Amino acid sequence: MNKNYRVVWNHSLGDYIVTSELARGKVKSSASSVVNDFVCPSLIRMIFISSLSALTVNPAWAAPAYGEYASGSGNMLNIDGKTIDTNEIGAHGIFIEKGASADVKNSDVTTAGSKAYAVYAAGAGSNINIEGGSITTTGANSHGLVAGNGGKIYANNIKMNVSGTGLYANAATAEAKNIDVASYGYGVHGYGKGAVVNISDSNVTVAGKGAYAVLGENGAKTISNNVSYFADGEGAFGGWVNGGSQLDIIGGSITTTGQGSIGVYGKSGALMNADGVTITSAGYGVYADNSKFNISNMTINSTLNAIYGAGANTELNISNTNVFTQGDNTSGIFVKNGAVGKFENIHVEVSGEKTYAIYAAGKDSKVDISGGSVTTQGVNSHGLVAGEKAELTVDTLQIASSGYGMYANQSVINATNVKIESATSGVYGTGADTYINITSAEVSGKENNGGAVKISGSASANVFNSKLIATELNASGLVASYSGMINARDIDVAITKGAYGLTTFFSGKIDVQNASINSSSGGVALFAASGGKINAENIVIDIDNVSGSDRESVAIWTSNSDINYSDQNVTVNDSTLKIKGDNAIGIFTKNTRSDININNTAMLVEHGTAILAENAASTTVNLNNSTLLSKKLIESSRIESDNNVRSIILNASNYSVLTGDIDINRNKMDESVLTLKSDSAWSGAANGLQTLNVEEGSRWNITGHSSIDNLNVRNSVLNFEQNNVNFKTLTVNGDYVADNATLIMSLALSDDKSDGDLFHITGNSSGITQVQVHNAGGKGSKTIEGIKLIKIEGSQNGEFKQDGRIVAGAYDYALIQDSNGYWRLNSSLTSGDPEEVGEDNGGEGDSGEGSGDGSVISPEKPQPKRTHRARPEVGSYIANLAAASNMFTLRASDRAGITDYFDPITGKYEKTTLWLRNKGAHGHFNENSGQLKSTTNSYMTQLGGDVAQWSLNGTDRFNLGVMAGYGNAKSFTRSKLTGYSAKGQVNGYNTGLYAGWQQDSVMKTGGFIDTWAAYNGFSNSVKGEGIGQESYKSKGLVTSIESGYTFTFGDEKNRSLQPHAQIIWMGVKTADYTEQNGTRVRATGNNNVQTRVGVRVALDDQEKWIDAKNMRFIPYADLSWLHNSRKFGSKMDDVLIEQAGSRNIGTAELGLDAQLHKKINLTGNITQTVGGKGFNESSASLGLQVSF
Repeated sequence: MNKNYRVVWNHSLGDYIVTSELARGKVKSSASSVVNDFVCPSLIRMIFISSLSALTVNPAWAAPAYGEYASGSGNMLNIDGKTIDTNEIGAHGIFIEKGASADVKNSDVTTAGSKAYAVYAAGAGSNINIEGGSITTTGANSHGLVAGNGGKIYANNIKMNVSGTGLYANAATAEAKNIDVASYGYGVHGYGKGAVVNISDSNVTVAGKGAYAVLGENGAKTISNNVSYFADGEGAFGGWVNGGSQLDIIGGSITTTGQGSIGVYGKSGALMNADGVTITSAGYGVYADNSKFNISNMTINSTLNAIYGAGANTELNISNTNVFTQGDNTSGIFVKNGAVGKFENIHVEVSGEKTYAIYAAGKDSKVDISGGSVTTQGVNSHGLVAGEKAELTVDTLQIASSGYGMYANQSVINATNVKIESATSGVYGTGADTYINITSAEVSGKENNGGAVKISGSASANVFNSKLIATELNASGLVASYSGMINARDIDVAITKGAYGLTTFFSGKIDVQNASINSSSGGVALFAASGGKINAENIVIDIDNVSGSDRESVAIWTSNSDINYSDQNVTVNDSTLKIKGDNAIGIFTKNTRSDININNTAMLVEHGTAILAENAASTTVNLNNSTLLSKKLIESSRIESDNNVRSIILNASNYSVLTGDIDINRNKMDESVLTLKSDSAWSGAANGLQTLNVEEGSRWNITGHSSIDNLNVRNSVLNFEQNNVNFKTLTVNGDYVADNATLIMSLALSDDKSDGDLFHITGNSSGITQVQVHNAGGKGSKTIEGIKLIKIEGSQNGEFKQDGRIVAGAYDYALIQDSNGYWRLNSSLTSGDPEEVGEDNGGEGDSGEGSGDGSVISPEKPQPKRTHRARPEVGSYIANLAAASNMFTLRASDRAGITDYFDPITGKYEKTTLWLRNKGAHGHFNENSGQLKSTTNSYMTQLGGDVAQWSLNGTDRFNLGVMAGYGNAKSFTRSKLTGYSAKGQVNGYNTGLYAGWQQDSVMKTGGFIDTWAAYNGFSNSVKGEGIGQESYKSKGLVTSIESGYTFTFGDEKNRSLQPHAQIIWMGVKTADYTEQNGTRVRATGNNNVQTRVGVRVALDDQEKWIDAKNMRFIPYADLSWLHNSRKFGSKMDDVLIEQAGSRNIGTAELGLDAQLHKKINLTGNITQTVGGKGFNESSASLGLQVSF
């Protein structure tokens, strides 16, 4: 109820009325109040008058002394430059009511009594315009400018110093501009529905406990434009609005001092709109309690919460605002208990311990942030915090935090386009109902066991399209612990100072796809400990240590510090992992049982170890269609004081490729197994490996001396990697079990002392092994006992079979087993009959040459006869050179035929000038040892013609012509000893010139001389059985000179005898050639000079044939003896093998020259050539001459 009643005279009523203090609605009673006049009921007035019945009442005495007064519509006061003073209680300086008006200028109004207003407009229609001057009130609850019950006040340029309220409207209108208010109560106050207060370009200062600078209550609307408010005192308010009231503040500032003071406070359905205001508060900056605040373009400084919203009916819409908080245990923005806040382009900076920049707490509390920045300073000061089932949504925000950048506990955070730099963890979520979604973010952190994003306590997080940075030694890009789960997609993780990329421990789990993890200072890409699990797909890891620190570079690290947690599991699919640096490690396991699965992935470990296990580790690594490249593939404990490694099991399948050596300290290892399956391959050496299984088309390329306890090979290959310098020994310290195994070894094939790989089995052997041997630079030689290849000390229940040919130089080697447990390579066959070793070199008596090595063993030491296996390819090389040298050789008679014909028109004999020659041959030869038999089939065609003819005496004839040809030869050589064969082929072209002289060109008698020179070029190939094809070129010049003399005899002189001789120089050469197996091949026999002498007999019954049918036939026979100055051969490395039987050969030729038509001549012959040691050749030739 109201209190402080008094009786005053009311001029407008002409009666006494009771007045009372007006309470301010729901404001605490300790606050100052304003006066509200009302008419006393008549009963009260009668009672009061009767109590004064003994007195004489004088109205003039009883009424207060107003300074200026007007009442009633139409009454108006004009006051200019006056000084108005009142001293009585309730004596207003200027009082206008009931529709009256006043115009006041440049006047000073002072009231000294309590409840005395300086300027007061009461009632509808009452209005006061006041400009200039000053207002002073000193009495208790005395106000400056007051409008009540529909009255209006318009004030401009007024200075006020009041003890009550400076500007007040109660269900009325008050407008003020350029006023200065100093009050010890309220500064500006609007009260009740219909009340409107509009103040601009002013200064308002209030002081005292619970003072209010600007106040709106019970439906009032207050508008402030460019006003500076200052409230000093404990619990003071810069702005206060409630009960459906509205407070609009545009521009200006609000400052509060004193403990517990608040910049702006709204409650119970209030509405506040603020734009461009600066708030500085010793307590809260903005406090919304079930109210709506719209704030923009503001700066808020506070020592407690700068912006505070609480209650389900609270709505905060704040944009383009800067928030600063300096206190401890407080927040820049705090939204709780169901309040909703929307923040755009908000900038929050907090300092002090345990402070939060933006904090949302409580069920249904929601914060939506778009744009801006957040900065925290101080211990345990965090950027964005969501707790107690709140929801926080962020888009485009920069966060720099001394604590967590974002923190959620049993709440939800959705963040997009955020950049977070944190001194601890950029994002931290914990609690079973916590969900964090991060998209297109950049987050950095440095916390030990934390980092960029840290999720624990069964919380979950999605991290998409983001960059994560771990900046300290034990920080990580992503951390999932204590059953926390992270799902990451399209992320980039950068780690520095040896930090971690992805970390899981205590049953945490991370699923990541399309990610990269990079470091130039070492560190660990994937770390799983104490039950942690990581599933990675399509990730690229590049960890280097170019900074030179001692920190390891590790792709995958598993460990276990708590036996209460289950095994660790890491799975990597479709990825690339590059680990570099002196301390590079691909997979490191320690004190744990781990299952590591790598599928369709390439891991490159430079200068380090692919798999390292220490201290009681039990590790299984499964590779599927993956590549693992390193200097060391597997290494056991490096620390002698550690416990033994329990096991390392490496399974590689489905075309997986491994490189690197295995180095296992057997004193520190309980079990080690490597299994290659499904066409997988490993290149490396093994030291201390217990079991190696090579299965299903897989391959071990042995790169160094190796030692294995047990070796099992099934449908797979053991390949001693070829190296002409460093040969390897593989030692199996237990059993070797083969099932269709292939063993590929390398030796420098020569004699018994040849260097090469060695397969040593100390235990038992079983199963079938195919053995292939590659020559490693050996030149081949004759062996006696053979070259040691495989040694077996235990029982030999298996068989080693030669697979393919083993060749070096001119020899074939064979795999044989001796009686001492050795499997050896031998280039010779041994018979049981001893004889002196002095192998016939196969040369012919007149050659003086041979291919034997010249060694002689003393007759008193009889030795078994040994025949060394010659390679069939030798025959092919010889056949190719012989064919190339002889293919286009010819005699004068080969192109002549019947060169003259009778022309019936002219009645003269004419000469043809164009000729065509075709020849096919089939020949055989052996090489000088008799092991190889070669067969050659050849074909050639030549075309030529004269380009010039002349005669010196009319009967002789000189001619000059050109010729060209194409030829092809194919050979086949088979070894009688080994059964191996080889094929040779030559094809090429020939072009040249010829010239000749015939003494009697008409009768073809007398002497003749013929010469020619031709250049030949050939492509050659040799394909040995079971080995690769060799291809090479040959070329050179072949020249000839031939002479003879033809005699005729018989009654009709139709028989002729022609002795003749020819010399041919064969200059076709083949450059030295190196075969694929390393054998150096050199052709011999070029520059051979072939001499021929012979006699030809012919029958020419010319007249008979011409007269009868205009046809002419000349049969002939020719016998010749040929001598070759050199034998065609091939020197393979240091061994020379030559064609046998070709030095001296004889030929017999039968032919026919025929004129079938007056312009068509045909010539043909068959020739048989026979030499020594099976040398022979049969050929047929057909020629055609056409005249024009």
